Amino acid sequence: MNNDPELDKELQRLQDEKRTWIESISKKKENKESAAGIVTVINEDEIKRYGGKNLFDVLNRVTSIYMTGSHLWTGSVAAMRGDLSSLINNHTLVLLNGRPLRDSLQGGLNHAVFQDFPIHQIEQLEVIRGSGSVLYGTNAFSSVINIVTKKRKDNALTVRGRYGSFETGQAETEFSWKNENINISGAGRYRESRGGQFSAIDEKSNPIAFHSNDKDVSANLFAEWNDFTLNAFVSNMQSTHWGVLPIGSGQPMEYGRLFVDAGYKITFNPHWNAQWNLTYNHASHHIYAPTAISSTLQHLSEDNVLFEQTHFLKFFDNKLNILVGGLVEWQNGKMTQQAVADPISPYSYLKGSVYGEINYAILDNLKLTMGGQWNRVDYLNQKQVGGLVGKASSGEVGRLGLVYEINADMGIKVLYNQAFRSPSALELEINVPAAIVGNAGLKAERIETLDTQFFYHTTDYDAALTLFRTRQSNLVSRVLLPAPQTGATYVNGGSAVFQGIELETKATFFNDWHWQGAYTFQTNRNEAGQNNATLVPNHIAKLGLSYDITPDLQLSVFDTVFSKAKKYPTAMQVNPPANGYHNITLNANYRLESLLGQNFAKHVTLTMYADNLLNEKIYYPEFNRKRLNTIQGSAGRSVFGEVAIEF
Repeated sequence: MNNDPELDKELQRLQDEKRTWIESISKKKENKESAAGIVTVINEDEIKRYGGKNLFDVLNRVTSIYMTGSHLWTGSVAAMRGDLSSLINNHTLVLLNGRPLRDSLQGGLNHAVFQDFPIHQIEQLEVIRGSGSVLYGTNAFSSVINIVTKKRKDNALTVRGRYGSFETGQAETEFSWKNENINISGAGRYRESRGGQFSAIDEKSNPIAFHSNDKDVSANLFAEWNDFTLNAFVSNMQSTHWGVLPIGSGQPMEYGRLFVDAGYKITFNPHWNAQWNLTYNHASHHIYAPTAISSTLQHLSEDNVLFEQTHFLKFFDNKLNILVGGLVEWQNGKMTQQAVADPISPYSYLKGSVYGEINYAILDNLKLTMGGQWNRVDYLNQKQVGGLVGKASSGEVGRLGLVYEINADMGIKVLYNQAFRSPSALELEINVPAAIVGNAGLKAERIETLDTQFFYHTTDYDAALTLFRTRQSNLVSRVLLPAPQTGATYVNGGSAVFQGIELETKATFFNDWHWQGAYTFQTNRNEAGQNNATLVPNHIAKLGLSYDITPDLQLSVFDTVFSKAKKYPTAMQVNPPANGYHNITLNANYRLESLLGQNFAKHVTLTMYADNLLNEKIYYPEFNRKRLNTIQGSAGRSVFGEVAIEF
């Protein structure tokens, strides 16, 4: 360091500007390169450059993610590193500004977030490739997605209107307001669309076709007053989906989601600060489920309340950082169905955990991370399901990592993480005789992940090469009940090993050209020795190029490439195969201030977004029931125009 303190501060500021800052790895602000995790960050500039209809489109550009869906929920699953085990996205935990969006009944339904979250309100996405259960608990299994919204912005109001293919209309607004002590920001969104035609051969070998007829409304709010915060998301989705079973020409569905988090931060002294959070998650779901005679209305509802406190301690000029915390969560819900007994009678669970983490700078360029969590679940209204009664269970997970920064631009990470997923109420409690019966004796799924990464970072260039190996055990799967019983139940016992390599790059050339690219190779094998058991493509590439033609005109193209998905050997080969494809998108932004002047508005932007530019036939493997070979993933090429006015 120099003898001039002011010069030292300026040099540090310039160095910090080069870095990407995240908060999801250790629940505190740190730069991505020195954090003990494998993270992809998508910032607001990249979201604006490359465009998208929703968060599903944005996440489909992230390293190692295979975005897919099912006959029950389209566009609902983010499969990380080949992990595609269920139509419920229960191996991915979604956070909103660091707080968990929980789903106790079904175990991880992220459909509303992926389809309805207002993406223009996102400041950055932090996607952890790997486990995060030590700090975040269940479902932080294969990945964690932290949505960081815009905060502390100048007073502004933006209104947007969009119209395009499939009779799709959308209105959206973002706002921000602040004074000396308070800042508030948020967004609201309304979307209505006939949807492209979905066509297939169903499980009864009948041709079917229908449109989704979507009608969605959603909103996000963040407010901060001194040391208090309020964080919220609400959505309501109405659409036509294929159905609980892939039979027939579609059924109406309605899904509602409410998330509210209240937080308080306090600083006791320069070495100790703490945070308290009270988090509420509610979901309600109306669908039509088949019976022996016809389909009847099914209603699912849940309410989950979580209280958490976390303490942060730092010593020795910030070389030693200690995090300790704990939480308790009450989970309640039920499932009812017309004309039959309740498939899931009211349940009530009490979950708790205690966790801790130590980050110690052994040297200025060498950091050691160690952490662990103890967790427990109690079943408060025990009842017999499938001949068993749920018993209290507990478990532990840990993590260990080393980050060595060779110099200011490059370094190496070696990380070991454990994680778990608790069984959902559906897996434990459902009771539909002759169809599906829960198993109250299920244990938590387990995972161990080893990552090794070499990274390089400068102002204009980023590159990282990662090797990963993951072993999953105690996996929950459906099996047929032994004769003379009919139907299926859930059991533990499955296992799988995943391994692969990831290469990701970002670069800026000549100030006007922006590049990002990623390549993933993954393979997996289950306990029966079956290779590529999850059916996910082995090869995934994400390639984006953007050019600032003028200060007002920006043109970007992105190619999401997947190799051919695998086949399930006994599935009916009645629909087009899930071949490899290029999903190319084109996005153009044109700012009109130079034409209109700034007396009209701060900014006026015209946007044109085209999806599936090559009109590829995109099909996903039907990975849930595995009786059909594929389901349709895209209705074909689509084009949308948007005008955004900021006041």
